[in-house]
Amino acid sequence: MTSTIAPEELYFGAPASLTFNGVDCGATLDAPKFSLDVTTYTPEFMNAKGPVVGTVITTKVVPSVEMTVNQITAQKLAWAMPGSSSTTSESVGQLRAGLSTTLGVDPALGATTINLVSVTTCAAGDFLRIGTTLTEAACEVVRIVTKGTAGALDTVVENSAGGGLLIDHGNGENVVTVTGTLLAAPAAAGATNIKVDAVTGLAPLDFVRIGYVGHYETRQLTAVGTTGPAGTGLDFLVPLTANHSLDEWVVEVTTLGSTTIAWTPGRIDSSAYKTLVLTGVGLDGRQMIVTLLNAMSAESQELEFSDASVTGLKVKFTGYYAAATPTVAPFSIQLD
Repeated sequence: MTSTIAPEELYFGAPASLTFNGVDCGATLDAPKFSLDVTTYTPEFMNAKGPVVGTVITTKVVPSVEMTVNQITAQKLAWAMPGSSSTTSESVGQLRAGLSTTLGVDPALGATTINLVSVTTCAAGDFLRIGTTLTEAACEVVRIVTKGTAGALDTVVENSAGGGLLIDHGNGENVVTVTGTLLAAPAAAGATNIKVDAVTGLAPLDFVRIGYVGHYETRQLTAVGTTGPAGTGLDFLVPLTANHSLDEWVVEVTTLGSTTIAWTPGRIDSSAYKTLVLTGVGLDGRQMIVTLLNAMSAESQELEFSDASVTGLKVKFTGYYAAATPTVAPFSIQLD
């Protein structure tokens, strides 16, 4: 089975945090259901007049947690299906006239300063695409905070969330100018128009990525108007699914992009199991952390899409015993 969906995030709010194998995968709006399936054995004794204290033996404890994932992305849908994987098509920053140079020094992951061989055709506020291999996994868009000098490690950049480089680039990789601007006014979920600081380089049918890393949406433009908070801005057909704040990025990308989810039904090897961690507030008001070791979805999920509003995806994860440690229960509960 293969499903292909556009990489447009559907967000509906979430008071509890959910991570899967160390990766944040959204959260849950409904109260999570944590359960323990306990198998016990009570031996029978000859001539016993009643139950014998201490003779109930626990032979197996299987933990599971069920929640509604309200922030849905293609990767999160893939996690809900045993043996699944997701791959994303190319959707990188769109080249425009301007800087065309290379990195003069291998920058560290997370670096906020880079060395540019040339800086003659760039300025503070410009958007740059760093990377020679044009895939989402190999290149990224940054914004110049402070223009430096040629050949020096003094050009200050930031990613869309305000941090440093998100990819470990190598010396000599290409650096070019791409089309980008900022939101001139906040944009609410459901909007089909956004206000921007600039429209240079943008035209109907172009694709733009709105927002920051982990919180962006891609749309195809139907109309390009005037700039500023009172301008006509940019129009598109598919409404926004999340709220966006003033000054969030709007970057033109090469394509809308798509994500393909491949699902392999049937038994999954233990090496494919992941660790699920759910963090939220318990009924007593204290912080509760539930960890399922070697967790995997107990069964495949049936997903139905329609014109109706999406309320979330019900997912159930079950902890499985590791073959090497069959006497260790695959769960832990922590109350802070």
